[in-house]
Amino acid sequence: MNETFDNLKPWRILEAIYRRKSITLASVELDISLSNASKLIGKLEKSLGIQLLKRKSRPIELTEYAIKLIPLIRDMILVADRLESVAKQLKVGRSTQTIVFSLSTTSIAPHVLRFINEFKAEYPGIEVELRTGLSHLDIKDGKADVVQMSYKPDYAELTKLPCGRCFNFMVASPVYLEKYGVPKTIDELVRHKLIFRRKDFYPECHALINRDKVFDLDRMELFTVDANGKKHIERKFSVDESAGFKKIYSSDYSSFASVMTAEGISVDLPASFIQDKLSEGTLVPVLPGWHREPWRKFIIFPAKTPEDSAVSIFAHWYQKRELEDSEKRWKTVFRKFGIPITD
Repeated sequence: MNETFDNLKPWRILEAIYRRKSITLASVELDISLSNASKLIGKLEKSLGIQLLKRKSRPIELTEYAIKLIPLIRDMILVADRLESVAKQLKVGRSTQTIVFSLSTTSIAPHVLRFINEFKAEYPGIEVELRTGLSHLDIKDGKADVVQMSYKPDYAELTKLPCGRCFNFMVASPVYLEKYGVPKTIDELVRHKLIFRRKDFYPECHALINRDKVFDLDRMELFTVDANGKKHIERKFSVDESAGFKKIYSSDYSSFASVMTAEGISVDLPASFIQDKLSEGTLVPVLPGWHREPWRKFIIFPAKTPEDSAVSIFAHWYQKRELEDSEKRWKTVFRKFGIPITD
C-alpha cells in the first residue's frame, strides 16, 4: 500500500522547514529528532518519486517542486487539525458550532492562519473551517458562511464589511533580471514581460501609478494628472518601442510560480505573501514607487445573519483584526524593502 498520505508527519516537517528556513528548527518545533525528520522526508521522496529537499545547500532548502506544494500542504494540515479538534470536543461532550470561512484567493498568507488560531483561542466553541477560492456566489449557494473578497459585490442580501486595502509593488527574480536587465524607467519596462492575476471578480490591473504619473497598460501611454484631474500625455509608446512587451495572465498561485521561475515581472503578488522571498533575496522589488492601484477588501456574509450567531461574531472579529493588522503589514514591508509610501 502506498503510504504517501497515510502519515501527515513528513508533510508537517516540510511546511515547518518552509516557515523556519531550517530543518533543525523545524525538528525542534515538531519535537522530533533531526535524523528522524530527514528519514521521514526521505521515505516521502521515495514514495512520490521526486526530490523535496536540496540537501547539499546550507541551510537545507525545499526544492521548487516542494515549494509549489506548500499551499496544498497547509490546507491538508488545517483539515487534519480541525478533524482532530472536533473529535476531541465530541469525546468530552462539548458542543461546537462550525462555520466555513473562505478567501477569494487560492493562496493563504501566514497572517490568515494566525488570525484563525487567535479567534479559536478566544472563542473555543466556534470552529472555523478554512477554504480557498470561493466567492460571494458560494455564500448564496450555501457553500460558505463568510468570505473575504477583493471587491464589493452589489447584492443587498449580503453584508459587506470593509477590512482594509491591498497594496502591491512589482517584483522579479534575480535570475530574470540578470537575463533581461533591470528596468530603471517605464521606457525600459515596456521591453519586459509582466505577470498579472486574472480570475472571476478580481480587480484586474490596467495601469501602473507613481504619485501623479500613470502608465496605461492598455493604451501604452505615460501621462500625468494635474490637480484638476486633467490628463497630460508625456509619451505614447509605438509598436516598435514596445516590441518586447508581453502580458502574462495567471491565477493566484500560478502567478507566484511564474515569477519564481523567472518568466517575468509580477505586478499583483501581495506583499505579505512574498515577504519571506523578499527577505531571502529570491524576489526583489522592481521600479520602486511604481505600482498598481490599491484596492479594498471586504468581509462578506448573509445580511439576515443574527448578531449573536457564530457567523456574525467571526465576521466582525475578523474585520476588526484585519483592519488593525493590514495597513501595518504592507507599510512594514514597504519600509523594509525601500518602497516609497505614497498614501
